[in-house]
Amino acid sequence: MSVANGTLRQVKRLLLPLLLAGVMVLLAASGWLWRLDNLLYDLQLGWRGSVAADDIMLVAVDDQSLAEFGRWPWPRERHAQLIEILTRAGARAIVMDLLFAEPDPANPQGDRRLIQAVAASGKVFMPVVVEELQLGGQLLESLPLPQLTEVVAGLGHVHMELDDDGIARGIYLQEGLGEAFWPHLMLTVLQSLEPARFPPAEQSGPATMAAKRFSIVRQGHRLIPFAGPPGHFPRLSYAQVLRGAFHPDSLRDRIVLVGVTATGLGDVLPTPLSGRGQPMAGIEINANILQSLRNGEAVKPLARHWQLLLTGLLVALPLLLYSRLPPRLVPLLALGLILSLLLLSLMVLQFGGIWFAPSAALLGLVLSYPLWSWRRLEQMVLHLDQELQRLSQGPQLLPAPNDLKDLQQGLESIAATLPLQGWCVDDALGARLAQAGRQPDPSDDLLQAGCWSRLGRSLWTLLPRGTQYWRLGLCWPPGELPRGRGQALLDDFVRQFSIPPAAASAKGSQRLEQRIREVEAANQHLRQLRDFINTALGQMDDGLLVLDSIGRVVLANPRAAFYLGLTHESELHGQPALTFLKPLQIVGDLHWEPLLRELLLRGDGCRFEALRLPDTELFVQLRPLHPETAGMFGMIVTLSFIGTLKQSERARARMVNFLSHDIRSPLTSLLALTQSEQVLQAGSRELATQVAPYARRALKLAEDFLQLARAESVERSAFTDTDFVSVAHNAVDEVYVQAQARNLCLQRQFEVEEVWLQADAGLLERALINLLSNAIKLAPQDSQVEIMLRCDGDQLDCCVKDRGPGIPQERLEELFLPFRSDLGHEPVGRGGIGLGLNFVKLVAERHGGSIEARNRLEGGASFCLHLPVEV
Repeated sequence: MSVANGTLRQVKRLLLPLLLAGVMVLLAASGWLWRLDNLLYDLQLGWRGSVAADDIMLVAVDDQSLAEFGRWPWPRERHAQLIEILTRAGARAIVMDLLFAEPDPANPQGDRRLIQAVAASGKVFMPVVVEELQLGGQLLESLPLPQLTEVVAGLGHVHMELDDDGIARGIYLQEGLGEAFWPHLMLTVLQSLEPARFPPAEQSGPATMAAKRFSIVRQGHRLIPFAGPPGHFPRLSYAQVLRGAFHPDSLRDRIVLVGVTATGLGDVLPTPLSGRGQPMAGIEINANILQSLRNGEAVKPLARHWQLLLTGLLVALPLLLYSRLPPRLVPLLALGLILSLLLLSLMVLQFGGIWFAPSAALLGLVLSYPLWSWRRLEQMVLHLDQELQRLSQGPQLLPAPNDLKDLQQGLESIAATLPLQGWCVDDALGARLAQAGRQPDPSDDLLQAGCWSRLGRSLWTLLPRGTQYWRLGLCWPPGELPRGRGQALLDDFVRQFSIPPAAASAKGSQRLEQRIREVEAANQHLRQLRDFINTALGQMDDGLLVLDSIGRVVLANPRAAFYLGLTHESELHGQPALTFLKPLQIVGDLHWEPLLRELLLRGDGCRFEALRLPDTELFVQLRPLHPETAGMFGMIVTLSFIGTLKQSERARARMVNFLSHDIRSPLTSLLALTQSEQVLQAGSRELATQVAPYARRALKLAEDFLQLARAESVERSAFTDTDFVSVAHNAVDEVYVQAQARNLCLQRQFEVEEVWLQADAGLLERALINLLSNAIKLAPQDSQVEIMLRCDGDQLDCCVKDRGPGIPQERLEELFLPFRSDLGHEPVGRGGIGLGLNFVKLVAERHGGSIEARNRLEGGASFCLHLPVEV
């Protein structure tokens, strides 16, 4: 199936080049573009100019000669005189581009004089003219007088065929009636002067058909590479030569062409270098023909089969190259090929003397890029349509709710979130479709889709449902309407349940606009999907890495970068994952390389714990990706932070150890006391006296641990508005008896009457009791313990100060470690004091505050509790 599809694609790819090449070949074969070919030929020929040969001289019957000798024709003695002068001047050949086809009955002496001069010279060449007696009549070959024909050095035709646009560009080397008998007059001159280079051509046999005897037969077509515009060759005036007003050496060994250039006389033709505004005289055309034939510069049109083959190749080749280049380079290639084609045609003409008509190939190159762009655009549009259809049929980011049941479920969810008392749904005619709870107030008919209309305590809007509408009404409690995020939640709900009308079939430019809107909608959907995925991954508390089969990171979320010690997930993209995973020390006898290798080869996931120094503890899960589901080999690495859990486990283990040690001690003492003989013999009062301290100590420890467990599990959502001043008074009253027992004075220095904050009053009171009890135990007898309370902006400071021995400086940082049994400056027993300091710190942190301990300058220690205040 894939081979057939590949073959079909290749055929489609070749179809356009072959079709365009075929059309251009037909155009070249039909000659429809001859005007453009001729124009290009004329332009290129103008760039080809050459220097006029120094041995070619023109003698012109110009306006000056007519003014001097009178009207045309002149007596033939004058022409005989010219021939004699040119012969004496040493002319190498004399070409008389004048027709002497009939005798002059009024002056037979002039004919004899002309014949004698031509015979004496032996260098005179004269033309043969094919003409018709009347328009559309019989064609005849007009030769010079028979006597002249016998004595001239050579004869030849001077006919020049004009192209369809009326411009003379080429000649036939042989031409004649019935057969191509007569060579061109310039070729006759060269055959006479240089027979070795220009041997006479073999003539075909006489025509056998009478009809053929009166039709022109031509052979050897050549394009003339004109050396320059009119006036390019040197010339002398006919009258000037007859007067002898020229340098004696100016005509020596030169080929002299005699012809008419005067206005209104002779044959003047437009040429590629003269154009229609300045035609060129026949004598000068013959000079160009002579120079080109002698120099071998005649231009030959490219053979027809090569012309067509080259045209087809030049047209088809670009279309095959365009698809292999980046689109931005294709216009440059097309322009370069067009210029290269023109340059190729010019080079072949200039240096090879071959004319390749480029118009068909040029037109094909000009059309190739638009046609290729059109074809490419058509393929892209077809592919885009298929992808848009596939995208619309695929799964959406969120399920698309369509029916009334979905709407009811959505409204029930809204009612569970917002204080909604009831709702109803009506169709466009007002018929009730569904309702629940308290009915909204009746709506008016001025509802708009996407806008909410308030009627009393009801809100109404329209839900578009294709070509129809549903009317949605919501009933709210008195004085309450949705605001902020609640209103945004309602707007999103309406958007989800709105179904836009199906797009009508568009035509022309509207179809393009519709396609653009569809692409924009699909692009927006993809952006939403991408943003949704990025947001979901970014909000994960677990780190996520997706690796390809060679271990590179192709997807990562911010949390993964954080766990690996990086600042941004972009630092991971495209990098080898092992570079960042190796610093994670796997707990146990495991290593990263064999784990990843086994995962890729066997496809079995694994999980383990790892540590990134110094204290980031992670739970790592590796899961494979399979090509049949994910489209690639690879794996997913999940990094979960378990530091808090591990700390909790360690704290719980320490607590268990502490309990097993400290609680076991009083209980063991109790057990030993009950089994001692002294206690067995004593009375119950003495037994109670001895048992009571141990029982109170065990009870105190149990109470402390209960309070610690409560502090660890308390949630901020359970906090209530609490007056800290009242909490402080209660704590002081609680330790009053303990202070009296040591004859201590409790001083209250409260700078505020009330301070409110969100807190757990019981925990705060217990924390203050612990601090006050600690101070009472350490303060000297007959001294005082101070509790100071002040508020500084949004922070509450509560300090408990004693006048005891103070705290060694090296142990200040160890005071709040869990399960400390002393304060560092003196033992205080194994009661709740050490546990209490850790408890106070925990309570402060749960309330968003902190505690600090420092020695006083006047002696003793100070514990300050800092808590945030609700302003």
